[in-house]
Amino acid sequence: MSRKPKMTDEERRAYSAQMRGELEAVMDRAYGAMVASEEFWTAVMRTAANLTHPDRDDRSPTNCIAIAAQCPNATHVLSSGDWRKAGRFPAKGSTSLRIWTPIKRRTEDARETAAADGGQREATGEAAESQGRKVSGFKAGPVFDISQTDGDAYEPPTDRLTAEAVWAVIAGADEAPDAPAECDYAVRLHLYNAALQRISEMDAPIYGQREAEVASAAHVAALILGVAPGPAVMPPLAGIITQDKKPPVHESAVRAIETGRAIARAVTTAAERRRELVVAG
Repeated sequence: MSRKPKMTDEERRAYSAQMRGELEAVMDRAYGAMVASEEFWTAVMRTAANLTHPDRDDRSPTNCIAIAAQCPNATHVLSSGDWRKAGRFPAKGSTSLRIWTPIKRRTEDARETAAADGGQREATGEAAESQGRKVSGFKAGPVFDISQTDGDAYEPPTDRLTAEAVWAVIAGADEAPDAPAECDYAVRLHLYNAALQRISEMDAPIYGQREAEVASAAHVAALILGVAPGPAVMPPLAGIITQDKKPPVHESAVRAIETGRAIARAVTTAAERRRELVVAG
């Protein structure tokens, strides 16, 4: 089987521009759907919760929007190279999802250092390499959801808590209410109040916007923690035009996702400390 010929620099630039244009079109459609469809808004919040990881960096809120628009049931997204490291590979006929990936260029200091040592770089890993590089922009990069791959069995790392464990953190008590529904309600109420404290009316000035973002942040936190969530509420931002490049619904989604993730991290950290204290006796 003959190999596909390598692209020239001009062809590579043209392909990159095409992919970027297609991803920008995906984002435009997504922003339109986020202010018109409660179902799609909820899909974005669900995707953000699914792509919150205990073992590596989370996908950015912007990329969660992009992924939700292309694969609304995505649960675990990696590049083809990272999937191969995990023993899996893109399935035949699968089409990659496009997300924004950073373009990293070497800084002036790094170039001077490279020139001084004859251009030789010590193989000290990504951390050392990133110190000599800075993000100069973003391009459209390909990734695949686990549903688009074949290969070895793969269980993504998870750190989900039970409603009882979350309750223990919230109430400071080991015994949860006898009725499971009562426990779920108490947890959801706590998550909602935690989001209410973090999102201010100044951040969400449109009538009803703050309440929608708070509910959505609590929804994200509950999904991350493994607790039955309350509803994710679409913010009332349809038809609003500003001078910003991104529509107001972008910042609204970012705020809801980041707030939900922050609350979940706080609860998880508190639960881990509680377990450590129990083990220590």
